[in-house]
Amino acid sequence: MTRALAALYRTFYAGVLSRLPEPTAIALGQTALRLLPLDRLGAFRLDDPRFAVTLGGVPLPNPVILAAQYYDPRILRRAMGLGFGAVTTKSITVDPRPGHPRPNLVRTRTTAGPGLVNCNGFQNPGLAAFRASIVGLPHRVPLIVSVAGESVQDYVTLVEALAPLGDLVEINISSPNTRLVYAWSERPRELRAVLETLGRMSPRPLIVKISPDFADANERHIIPAALEAGVRVVNYGNTRRIEEPRLSQSAGGLSGPDIFPATLDNVRRTRKRFGDALEIVATGGVDSADKAITLLREGARAIGYFTGFVTRGPILARRILEALRRGV
Repeated sequence: MTRALAALYRTFYAGVLSRLPEPTAIALGQTALRLLPLDRLGAFRLDDPRFAVTLGGVPLPNPVILAAQYYDPRILRRAMGLGFGAVTTKSITVDPRPGHPRPNLVRTRTTAGPGLVNCNGFQNPGLAAFRASIVGLPHRVPLIVSVAGESVQDYVTLVEALAPLGDLVEINISSPNTRLVYAWSERPRELRAVLETLGRMSPRPLIVKISPDFADANERHIIPAALEAGVRVVNYGNTRRIEEPRLSQSAGGLSGPDIFPATLDNVRRTRKRFGDALEIVATGGVDSADKAITLLREGARAIGYFTGFVTRGPILARRILEALRRGV
């Protein structure tokens, strides 16, 4: 059944979604998520107590996480019923941001499979509007609230307001589309001070979302700074910055299967270097059950994806869990 649904969605993506203009495809997908009660269908979920993991001490029913992209509470509510062990909000900033002008998303297709490049620029409604929208949102699975700041005070303001409404807080220091956020990866000493401050005040465990573009700096400086500040979870990682002339900014963040080899290498190297001191959420290029299982076997505590949700459909989480069940 799930194999047939996966094949059907692939046909739909190749024949319909991938042929529509990107803004039209996005609008269609988000409208479907808001309106169609997919979360009520048992076909997308697979419950098994053997899947349970903890992340930062927070229990998750399984290790499959929807990565950051949505802030609409109607979509977040639906996504929580689609088989994920946790759902991550889009990174929220203090002030509303319109994002970069279109075109801010283009498709890629290589021998590895379909992917995306975006220069979204943190388009989001801002702290006040987002906070008001998720007050009272039921957590069918844990909610990871993602935040992005350009100053220490930004992060303090965001964590103070949003941490009580989530189960974990993701500190995004790695978006390649916003220079002042991306630059945190170049300032590990200052980052350590930020994380120490946030760790003292946050009522929820912290996750640091790091960039695959700074692999050496991550190992030498960023992860040690996080550990010294008491942060034990990293999300490795984010999109990879590339030049892309089709985008309004002429560059953007690449996601999809082309970055999976780097994700796997980063997990292996990081686990070997830091051992059990660190919990790793492996994000980047997961679009099949085999890739997800490989990352978990190589030391990831959980795996995250978003592009695979677009290109392979909402059945992917169930497919991953079926593969996981075969191996437990």
